[in-house]
Amino acid sequence: MKAEILAIGSELTCGSRLDTNSQWLSRELESLGWTVARHTTLADDLEAISTEIRSAPQRSDLLLITGGLGPTLDDLTRDAMATAFAQPLVRDPDAVRQIQDLFAARGREMPQSNLRQADRPRDAQTLHNSCGTAPGILLQVDRSDRQSPCLIAAMPGVPAEMRVMFEQQIRPQLPESSVALCRKVIRSFGFGESEAEQRLGDLTARGRNPEVGITASEAVISFWISARAPNRDSAAELCLATEQEVRLRLGDAVYGDGDTELYEVLLQLLQQSSARIAVLEGAATGGQIGLWMSADARSETVLHEASLVRPTTALADRQQPQDSTFEQWQDQVRSQCHEYFGSHAVNGILLSSGYFDEQQPSGVIVRRGMVAAATPDEIQFRDVSMSGNLRIFRQRAGRTAINLLRLSMLHQIRP
Repeated sequence: MKAEILAIGSELTCGSRLDTNSQWLSRELESLGWTVARHTTLADDLEAISTEIRSAPQRSDLLLITGGLGPTLDDLTRDAMATAFAQPLVRDPDAVRQIQDLFAARGREMPQSNLRQADRPRDAQTLHNSCGTAPGILLQVDRSDRQSPCLIAAMPGVPAEMRVMFEQQIRPQLPESSVALCRKVIRSFGFGESEAEQRLGDLTARGRNPEVGITASEAVISFWISARAPNRDSAAELCLATEQEVRLRLGDAVYGDGDTELYEVLLQLLQQSSARIAVLEGAATGGQIGLWMSADARSETVLHEASLVRPTTALADRQQPQDSTFEQWQDQVRSQCHEYFGSHAVNGILLSSGYFDEQQPSGVIVRRGMVAAATPDEIQFRDVSMSGNLRIFRQRAGRTAINLLRLSMLHQIRP
């Protein structure tokens, strides 16, 4: 069964507010076996909103609307629903009493404009709002070309009110899906999107069940496995089989699932191994690694030191050729790590260089930098140079250093 979500509000289309309602509703619907085929965001325009509402039943079995149920003249959802299906607005007496009681409970006099919140299209049902003054609206629209009607539900735009209304009043009325969905998210680091897709091959083919989608964010590649089957157990089996194949093809590049972060995985490995590390950061990461780790309580037992260090003279000199610059930094790191391991009880050190910008003949600016991960047995260096803004550069560089140490520890743990 197909669903659509319509978010209403000029504050959304102009960018002053972010539409988080559609994201949340999509996840809820997909967990129930629905396929969300369309997200639409419209400004406060009566004609545009009514046209969208009128056309939705031709495409989908469910339309969820958020926003536009307030008391002001720019709140047009009620009017748009009535216009879309040529129904007059009627005032619901129970909704009027609920709004009046809410104002009375707050010790405030109700403005007359709030009465319009009790209006609904003639054939619609009012949904009680236990958290605010804006009742919801539920309307079934018959479709001549289909046996089942399209269900349209309008909810407040305030997330806390919308979520309660959906969970308590709308979800119980949704037709039961004949399809169960199982979704798994796997996170990896070390490949780009194109290389990851090449390694997965046929697993990413469109129309495949389970479907494998690939997204990239701040150098982390996430794989969304979505399996559909007649029941939850069958969907879970399909999902698990594809998950295992993804892990097999990508190997140690896979570091976790869900929303797990790389630093969390490293902290867990350190804690399990009773190991301690130091983090010595230059401007290439600018304290990003220490910031991530200090946000986790486990860092108190595994983080010996997290410091910002001054860049070397070579890295501060932007006229210095790149190769010479990083050769000097690597020499400095080798000496520094040798001394540090000799004087501190640590099992690993994460380090980053300073950085400088280098303009290419094409005009592209490349930010140059390097990271290192050291153990008493070896030091691994990685060039993290890239174009782009400083925030992304530092996050990518920090994750690269963390991943080097993660892989090193995995290899030590395995027989």
